[in-house]
Amino acid sequence: MRRPLTLFIVTLITVLTCATSRAASNDLPELGDGTSGVVSLQQEHELGRTWLRQLRRQAPVIESPLAKQYLENLVYQLVPYSDVSSADLEFIIVDQAALNAFAVPGGIVGINYGLLMHARDEDELAAVLAHELAHLSQRHFARRIEQSQKQQPIALATLLASLLLIASNNPDVGFAGLASAQAASIQEQLAYSREWEREADRLGIRTLAAAGLDPHAMTSMFEQMQRASRFSQRPPEFLLTHPVTQFRISDAAGRAENYPRKPRSTRFDFLLLKADAQWRYHHDQLNSIEDLQRAIDTTQAGDWRAALQVQLAKTLLQQGLTAKANKALEALDRQRDHAAVVALRAQLLPSNEALALINTALTVEPDNRVLLTTLAEQHTRAGNFRAATLAWRTQSERWPDDPAVWRGLQQAANGLQDKVTSHYAGAEHLFLNGDQPRALRQMELAIRSARQQGDFQRQAALESRMKRMASASDRL
Repeated sequence: MRRPLTLFIVTLITVLTCATSRAASNDLPELGDGTSGVVSLQQEHELGRTWLRQLRRQAPVIESPLAKQYLENLVYQLVPYSDVSSADLEFIIVDQAALNAFAVPGGIVGINYGLLMHARDEDELAAVLAHELAHLSQRHFARRIEQSQKQQPIALATLLASLLLIASNNPDVGFAGLASAQAASIQEQLAYSREWEREADRLGIRTLAAAGLDPHAMTSMFEQMQRASRFSQRPPEFLLTHPVTQFRISDAAGRAENYPRKPRSTRFDFLLLKADAQWRYHHDQLNSIEDLQRAIDTTQAGDWRAALQVQLAKTLLQQGLTAKANKALEALDRQRDHAAVVALRAQLLPSNEALALINTALTVEPDNRVLLTTLAEQHTRAGNFRAATLAWRTQSERWPDDPAVWRGLQQAANGLQDKVTSHYAGAEHLFLNGDQPRALRQMELAIRSARQQGDFQRQAALESRMKRMASASDRL
């Protein structure tokens, strides 16, 4: 834990010192606003990607394609109605039960999976994301640095480093690692000012209304957070950096009254993820299959019962109880054609039938991430490594920043005995997970394999990519 934190602080010292020097010499970036003179948009982008790689290295993440697709779609539903200037965003879901969400400079948007246990509908979840997008659009981090120009660079570096540790659910380690004289001030700086929080609330409410969601969800989600904090010894991580007071809740409620209320949404995707989060973290006494079955039996017919039924089937399948899993899925009605259910049904079928089922579903939803991932996995399962490699490579072109895609490509290429692709995919997977040294070694093996095969064009492309990886590694 200490070594990644130290490396990350060194990175921030270098970048932020250069930013301060450039501002002092009046060598400003093209974007001429005040905050750009301290930290440019390009520097924010680089810092954000470095931060994200370090977070992946330190915290467990959710790899579910359904969760990734859902978060991405929900954020991009909000983005056109926010003031975010760039849609070049990256997303991460941390496998932690603690209530938390964060937006990091450079367009990194993340949540803890546990947030889904507390959001009662999509509008409440969207309210948290709209609030975070407002922090991004108003560049509150850069403005905070602008106010701290007289501090030593280490103070600015530890600001993001501490945020990294809070996001990885290790806030105590983060503050314990700081000098006692700095710890209190850094913890205080992690919280946005009241003015900026109200600004993010106001813009978030406006974004919700414009996107067709209920602007009053901001108030109800804040109330949910307060309730969650009453039953824990430590406040939720989100409240450490975004304090919620009764005045702030009242202020948000007053602002929301300027907009009409709208019906709340609980699409099946949301309910599937909520059920999965509750099962994963044993929320609402879901500690065993018997508890899950009891929850199903006591829930009226509808989408929530169906979501619990899918969770039961998935759990039974993971335990090798395929007959019982299939029986649980047979109890579904109109939800049988949902992509997540189709993907689950495919795992219960022979390979040829599973592939036929997935390909049929893809004719209806050709861009569905759950189906595309399942297709690649089923090809690997069937030993169709060439088809699997092609399927994963297509995904790597579409989602080049997803480590799980590169891991899938590496496994398929191994089966195909394609050493160049296997080593290259392994390098990308390691790089995105913050392990630059091993990534560079994998790239060396890929380049050597390409040279041995006489594929000099590919060798040149790999060497170019390796230089970019090495440059990022040097900054660490």
